[in-house]
Amino acid sequence: MEVGGLRVASITDRIDGPSNWTIERDVHALILYEAGSYHWLETWLGDMRTSLGDPLPGEMWLVPAGIVYRAAAKGGAVRYNQVEIPVPLLSIAPDTRALAAHHDLALAALVRALAAGDASAADPLIAILAKTLDHMIGRAESPAMTRRINGLMIFIQAQLETPLTVEDIAAEAGMSVNSLIVHFARATGRTPAQYVLRQRLRRACWFLMNRPLSIAEIAFATGFSSHAHLCAIFRSKVGMSPGEWRRRHRSAILPDVEEEGA
Repeated sequence: MEVGGLRVASITDRIDGPSNWTIERDVHALILYEAGSYHWLETWLGDMRTSLGDPLPGEMWLVPAGIVYRAAAKGGAVRYNQVEIPVPLLSIAPDTRALAAHHDLALAALVRALAAGDASAADPLIAILAKTLDHMIGRAESPAMTRRINGLMIFIQAQLETPLTVEDIAAEAGMSVNSLIVHFARATGRTPAQYVLRQRLRRACWFLMNRPLSIAEIAFATGFSSHAHLCAIFRSKVGMSPGEWRRRHRSAILPDVEEEGA
């Protein structure tokens, strides 16, 4: 439907098994995931890997007009809202980093308002999105460095449950720690340590939503040293306890799980 000059749709996507798809459009598309699970999602913009791991409720991806977006999922079903933004309404600089698995409560609320038919949400949404993207303008990396960062993202994802250090990542990349930090941050907007912590938290959220594991079990499965360590980081970064996040977001098919001290 058309709302405030933008096209808005609420979509349920069901995939029976492993699947790949490619998108290239003449409009920008902002996607807000609301519920469900692909059990794995990997996304690319052009030659740059932009995200690994299942989308979580409230996370957003932007597919800029004219750029090839690729994705691969294992299967499952998700529900998401999609907002198509005409190019004249939103300018995106050529070297802007990808907006992927992005979390912004205000932006998400505006997407939901548009999906509910509120045309007054259109201008604020474009304004917030433009300001966010302005802060993501960077410098293009060489194709060789892009391939190296792509490989490091896979390496990190496979090591999330281990005590992974920046030195370990630098050794895997064949780079000095300082060089790694500079190039990784330029490509992703985060230092390696920040990226590792974020991916651990995203995986912990997925377990909370989809698996009847205790907080302690999830902590050890995601590289945190203890139940208390995960809870402290979770409260600091997410703003609530793991148990509260689970109660808000977990799949309805899971049995009720009570967490001690959560």
